[in-house]
Amino acid sequence: MAVRFIVGCGAIVVGKDKKMLMVRQMVGYWAGRWIFPGGKLEMGETLEAAARREVLEETGCRFETVRQIGAYVSYDPDTTFEKQVVLVYYLGNYSGGTLVVGEGVIDSGWFSVDEIEAMAAKGEVPAILLKVMKDALYDQ
Repeated sequence: MAVRFIVGCGAIVVGKDKKMLMVRQMVGYWAGRWIFPGGKLEMGETLEAAARREVLEETGCRFETVRQIGAYVSYDPDTTFEKQVVLVYYLGNYSGGTLVVGEGVIDSGWFSVDEIEAMAAKGEVPAILLKVMKDALYDQ
């Protein structure tokens, strides 16, 4: 079995009332689940540029970077996808754009910490992304 390593870049974008931008993924690793916008690093891109591009493509929104939150490894042994994903997330403040349902997603919206925690408890948000959120908000 061939193992593939993929670098994914994304952002927790904080907007009005401290709500965070999320998208519901259409297909792939987390299909049907709510995630922070992000996607694959493209050749020649910086990590931050990839995060900005993905947020814009998926949501129509832009953000000003506050800081890099960290890097995380996501692997699900029960998945049919033969890959391990290294995720690099940024924390940012919403700076413009109109929220849309963009490329590769079936829904988008702004959610509070309580709403995200409730969705995670129901399995609608991957556990690793709950950790990313907590690191972004509480490990400054």
